[in-house]
Amino acid sequence: MSTAYNRENIGSLIDIEALYQYAPCGYVSFFPDGTIIKVNQTLLEWLGEQEEDLLFKKKFSDLISKGGNMHFEMFFRPMINVYGKVKELSYELIGKEGKIFPILLSATTIRDNENRIAAINAALYEITDRKQFEKELVTAKKQADLERRRFAFLADLIPEIIWKADADGRIDYLNERFFQYFNIERRIVHPPRLLLRIHPEERRLFIDQWHNSFNKGTELNVTLRLEGEPGSHKWHLIKGAPHKDEYGKLNKWFGSCFNIDEHVKALQKKDDFISIASHELKTPVTSLKASLQLLDRLKPEIQSKKVISLIDQASRTAGKVTTLISDLLDASQMSNGQLHLNKTDFYIFETIEDSCSLLNEDLHKIVFEGDVSLKTYADQDRISQVITNFVNNAVKYAPKSKNIRILVEQLEKCIKVTVIDNGLGISKEKQRHLFDRYYRVDNSGAQVSGLGLGLYISAEIIKKHNGTIGVDSSPGKGASFWFMLPRLEE
Repeated sequence: MSTAYNRENIGSLIDIEALYQYAPCGYVSFFPDGTIIKVNQTLLEWLGEQEEDLLFKKKFSDLISKGGNMHFEMFFRPMINVYGKVKELSYELIGKEGKIFPILLSATTIRDNENRIAAINAALYEITDRKQFEKELVTAKKQADLERRRFAFLADLIPEIIWKADADGRIDYLNERFFQYFNIERRIVHPPRLLLRIHPEERRLFIDQWHNSFNKGTELNVTLRLEGEPGSHKWHLIKGAPHKDEYGKLNKWFGSCFNIDEHVKALQKKDDFISIASHELKTPVTSLKASLQLLDRLKPEIQSKKVISLIDQASRTAGKVTTLISDLLDASQMSNGQLHLNKTDFYIFETIEDSCSLLNEDLHKIVFEGDVSLKTYADQDRISQVITNFVNNAVKYAPKSKNIRILVEQLEKCIKVTVIDNGLGISKEKQRHLFDRYYRVDNSGAQVSGLGLGLYISAEIIKKHNGTIGVDSSPGKGASFWFMLPRLEE
């Protein structure tokens, strides 16, 4: 059974008085002099008052603080008289027990036939939570400002340049050292002009790496020369790291710029010394090897086994010295950009087999796997040098790994060669430095010969071929050293 209602009787379904009395806001009506003539139940509950104690006995000004009374007389009355309404004025109500709570008051007027104000109807919104939030927000802003000033104070004491940027890469903070180095005034920072202070040889590199880091959200790490005094460029290392909020969204960048000029020049002096020393050593060592080869041929005529043993030992030692000198010369050439390639096309598998042919098969077994038909266009001797280095490292650092696997595979337009051992493995922290010059892995105190140049030279050779090189390893799970070269299409 249904009941039909029309526009005339639908009003009987709405209890206007109940809506007024129990609204979520307070309602109060008062005469122009402030005498209260009506109040809803919500406001009575806020105040802890009874209706009969308010109506025609108290004025609205009796319900607000002294400061609120001054505002009521100086602002509320003039505004309500002129405009006939007010909106969201802030006051503090005082309850019966002395409880104070903040409100926002909006009011309109009722006028008589002579257009005089007969009464004022006001709606009161309790804003305790809002006030608390505003208070906490002000406190948070003060704390943030304090932390910002503290950060700026500490950053200005640091002898290196410190910078900060927003998520889009716009610089929004530079410490005092920046302005001292470039001899410019604070707030006068023109990015295009600053780019001109970067040495022309590194300017494009910096721009590319800057955009790449900010577009991908990856760490920035670039070495370049910056001009401080006119005509004076010094080497600097610029680093930047992305910062993410609690939701994992990138919101800012923090970075530094370290003056490494003395370090770079010291390395250059060391490289110059090594280069000169290596060249000077090469001639006498070559003569020594020739003499040892002559002695080796005379061994059948020598009766003393001890002398024969000493000749063999001297030959092995001379071979090691020759290898070390060769590595030093290679490293010197590469650091000066003087590595020259003699490229030919060849089968990579054959080169791998030739590189491993001299390995002692009684101690280690090389297992070859993969596609034997893959060809590349590269410097065969240099690629053989890389493979030999990988295999020798597997022998040195994984002596208990009897089987060493060499895998050759095709990946799209590349050939990937991987040398796999079952040794102790390498931690992630050490992997980051494996291909640095003079870096050597210390495996539990094991004494391993070498200068720490092999992997550095290998990396430079592969980079010169526009290839990639890397390692996959975990402690206790062995290591897989690999490189990739462009594949030669048949």
